[in-house]
Amino acid sequence: MSRAEKLWYPIVLTLLIITIVISLMVGASFISLQQIISAFSGGNPNQLSILTSIRLPRIFAAMLCGGMLAVAGAVSQAAFRNVLADPSILGVTSAADFFILIGAMLVPTFPGNKFVFALIGGLVALALLTSKSALSSPYRLIIIGVAMMLTFTGFEQLFSNGMGVQTTGSFNGITWSQTEVLLFLGVSGMFVAVFLSPWANYLKLSTEQLQTKGVSASMMRIGLLCVVVFLSSSVSSVVGTIPFMGIVVPNIVRYLVGRDYQTIIPLSMLMGAWLLLVIDTIGRIVVLPSELSAAVIMTVIGGPFLIMMLQRKNFNGIKSS
Repeated sequence: MSRAEKLWYPIVLTLLIITIVISLMVGASFISLQQIISAFSGGNPNQLSILTSIRLPRIFAAMLCGGMLAVAGAVSQAAFRNVLADPSILGVTSAADFFILIGAMLVPTFPGNKFVFALIGGLVALALLTSKSALSSPYRLIIIGVAMMLTFTGFEQLFSNGMGVQTTGSFNGITWSQTEVLLFLGVSGMFVAVFLSPWANYLKLSTEQLQTKGVSASMMRIGLLCVVVFLSSSVSSVVGTIPFMGIVVPNIVRYLVGRDYQTIIPLSMLMGAWLLLVIDTIGRIVVLPSELSAAVIMTVIGGPFLIMMLQRKNFNGIKSS
């Protein structure tokens, strides 16, 4: 383990623990740390109900979604050899949202229809993104991805207005059952991503170099992108689209610990969990008694971050991952 890893893993874990405690305390009603301890020790049953039924599932869901989206972003950047690649920018999550809506119209009572149709939507987006024209240029990939995102978002708004249904990108009202779904899908997807992280490093090599080693670049790329679709579609099926997590977190991690994906992916998982929990906690208290969704706040943060990266990197720099 490098010196940077030894430094940043405990820092992020400490920040995560502190943020969990703060998130338990704040909300529509403030609960002090002493009251939290008392509630879990058999004290105020109303406060215990707020903590266990409302705040804890929301905290775990935000952490899981943050880790899943950050890992999906890191893996997509490795697969496309493009540090600007992200499921939300490339249209994967908007395609998933649109197909969820179609699924709700066609088979509303089908068990697990949200996840199934989100996965179908993500795979459709993946098929379009892996065409030769999309992969021929890093800028072309981003342009095609943004065009797909706008197209699917437009269709989603068109159909959702007619149905009165819309995905929000918010953790408000999330339940333990939804959190358990995220736990199962997220842990399995992130475990596979960590297991396949050596593939992400191999894809830094040229196709010719990989061929000399007897390794298939296309097989590794498709395998990694399937993980991206699985993770991002899982989040979309439960909470909707939360943009830019996959750009912001992996690029910060890359700056902190270097370009080894066997470090970037697990640390992105932790930092993504912490960042989205911070975002959601801020959104809960910034406009009381109402709240701002995590998607809105991430858009405000991620948009300028993307602009800054585009301004700082030249054409060749975008390819480096």
